[in-house]
Order: sequence, then C-alpha cells, then structure tokens
Amino acid sequence: MTSRERVLCAFEHRQPDRVPVDFGGTSTSMIHCSVVAGLRDYYGLEKRLPRINDMSTMTAYVEPDLAQCLGCDVRQLDNYGDTYGHTNTAWKEWFYHGIPVLIPADCTIGSDGKGGDYVYPQGDASCAPSGHRPAGSYYFDNLTRSPAFDEDEADPLDNAADYLPVSEAQIAHHRGLLEEAKAGEYFINVGPSYMGLGDANNIPGPNLKDPRGIRDIADWYTAPLLYPDYVHQVFELGVERSIENLQRYKDAFGEDIHMIAVCGTDFGTQRGPIMSPAVIREFYLPYYKQINRWIHENTNWKSYKHCCGSIFEIIPIFIEAGFDALNPVQCSAEGMDPRRLKETYGRDILFWGGGVDTQHVLPFGTPEEVRRQVLERLEVFSKDGGYVFNTVHNIQANTPIENIVAMVDALQEFNGGK
Repeated sequence: MTSRERVLCAFEHRQPDRVPVDFGGTSTSMIHCSVVAGLRDYYGLEKRLPRINDMSTMTAYVEPDLAQCLGCDVRQLDNYGDTYGHTNTAWKEWFYHGIPVLIPADCTIGSDGKGGDYVYPQGDASCAPSGHRPAGSYYFDNLTRSPAFDEDEADPLDNAADYLPVSEAQIAHHRGLLEEAKAGEYFINVGPSYMGLGDANNIPGPNLKDPRGIRDIADWYTAPLLYPDYVHQVFELGVERSIENLQRYKDAFGEDIHMIAVCGTDFGTQRGPIMSPAVIREFYLPYYKQINRWIHENTNWKSYKHCCGSIFEIIPIFIEAGFDALNPVQCSAEGMDPRRLKETYGRDILFWGGGVDTQHVLPFGTPEEVRRQVLERLEVFSKDGGYVFNTVHNIQANTPIENIVAMVDALQEFNGGK
C-alpha cells in the first residue's frame, strides 16, 4: 500500500498492510526542536537548523528526510501562522537552550529582565507581550492582556475575532507544499484556520493585538453557566466563519487533501472531564455537528479531533458529532485503558496516538520499557484497523534520543520491517 492507501484503509476500520505512522503530521503530533536536532544527528542526516512550528511549544517541523527515517505516512501542510500570529514563511536564527534554531522572521523577542523572554502578537513590540518564557523554561506561556469582561457591554464579535478569514497568501503557501506531499503519495492533513470553539490555547487571544471579550481561561470555562447566550452567539459566528474557510480550501484543493484538523479544545483532566457531558452536549455538540456535516456532505475529507485527558465517558459525544479520528488517546489518564477503549469505541472512531506514554515512559523509562509499551499498545490498538500510531501528544524537550529510537525500532519490529 502507499501511505495514503494505508491510512485510508485504517479509517475504514480494515487491516492495512502495516500500522500507519505519524510524526509531525498534525499540530499535536510534533517533536520538540531539541529532539529533532538530536534525531537528525543520530540518523546522519544533512545538518539543518530546526524550523520552529509554533513558538508556544517550540516544536519543529519534521522535514521529509527525517520523516522517512521515522517511517511516517502522514504529511501536514505546514501551518501558515503560529499561536502568536507569526508567519511561518521566512526565518531567522535564534539561540535557544544551547542550540541554534530558526524562528519566524517576523517574531520579536524581548527580555523580561530576569533571564526569560517575551514574544508579541504578530511580532509587534508596541503591544503588550502575549507570550512569556520564564528563565530556564522550554516553553512560552500565553498571557492574558484583555480588560475585564463587562457583561453590559458584551459583544460576541470580540471572542469571534479568533476565526480569521483564510488569506490568499495562506492558500498560496499551502499550494506550494502540496505537490511534494502528493508526489510522495502521503496522507495529507491541514489545519486551514482556527475552529477550536474555546480551545484553551486560543482563549487569551495570543495572536491578536487587542483581544476583547472573555479571555481569562477560568472565566471562559464558567461562561456557559454564567453567559450561555453569549457563548452560543460566539459559536454560531465561529461555525459560520469556519465553514467559509473550509469552502475556500475545497475550492483551492478539492480532494488533494485528506484530513482537516478541526478542533483542539480539551475537555479532560488527568482524572476526569473538565465539564459535565450535559454542558458539552448543549454548548459544543451542535456546532461540531455543523462543521463535520459540512465536511462529510461536501468532501471526502476526514475530520480530526484533539482532546487530552480522562475522557472515556464523553467519547460517544465526539462520535455523535461526526469526528472520524480522536487524538492523542492519553492512556495514562484515569479510565483510559487501551483495551477498554478499543473494545468499546474502536469500531466507531479511529484512534490516532496512544502509542507510548510521553509523561513517564518515553522521557524517563529505559529503552526496553519503551519497546515493551509500544509493542503492547500496537497489539491492542492495531487490531482490525482504526489506528494510526503516534505518541501521546508532542514529544517533549529532553526526551532521550535512545528512547525515541527504541520506539521507532519497535514499530518496525511490529510491522515486520515494512
């Protein structure tokens, strides 16, 4: 099978010739830049500085030569912009934790005076910083900068400002990446625009110069109870604008792309859902249904939902909403036993991830412990298709290269060296 055929076969819940593999094919299956640099050295690849996919997570693009070493079947049309509104089309060098990396050319780095760094929305240092990396930290944290929410002056357009229209420059950027991915017969994913419906990463408006509305994360999660009409109005506007952007991508690319990354809103903690299933059904389900209905009625694309944490009891809502794939399958969270997940939901949704624990085993275990868990997870999840291998979320900074190699070797072992 080609990579494209292999992934599509898995989506049909049939057994492909081998388990499909993804590293770097979505924004939530990336690899930290320091690890990318280490992997390039290990595999003896050409010296290239890691290009930062997103300044908040400091993950780097998995270039085609490294993707081939890792056995990847999925290619992402690289995101045009990042969390802070930087444009990922031109690059400059920045020294970060002992290694040079490439960051967007329009990114402005400012000092916090304590050994840490600030970044600014769209690189505009005349604005208040929207991201902060404390001294010694590997990641940028989003900052809340908006004025306090005023219920009497509430305007749903303030929170709907995140749903930016797709530009011609973005279409051209993705068109330029498409031909190579098509030539390699990869399964192609793209996230054309923000469609998160309350994704915590976007709530503070880190890419906006003057964010307004409900921008504090705690306030947003209580908003369905305090301001239900406002939340519904924001989501109605968001769905309308999201579908307009999906139409632009259909017109530009048709069936040359295969999956849309719809949503990264998290509903789970380590021990259970953040909110009740009833709230999710009332405030999120109708709008997810609208987006997925448009995708499935107008294209052959698959839809992809990211949701971390302990979410066993709300997976039926995602299935009802029409999502085809669920990531990252956080098996370390309470109630997320792999066998139980596969037996209960494996015929109704594709599991994308869950291949090895990135909180404990991959960063802190031995290579043999990594190998053993990878083989166990593959044995459970790969049965009868419906599975794409990936780690549980992005591979984090300081993960030992020998453990990642053990993971890749175990994948190849399970796949019979294919």
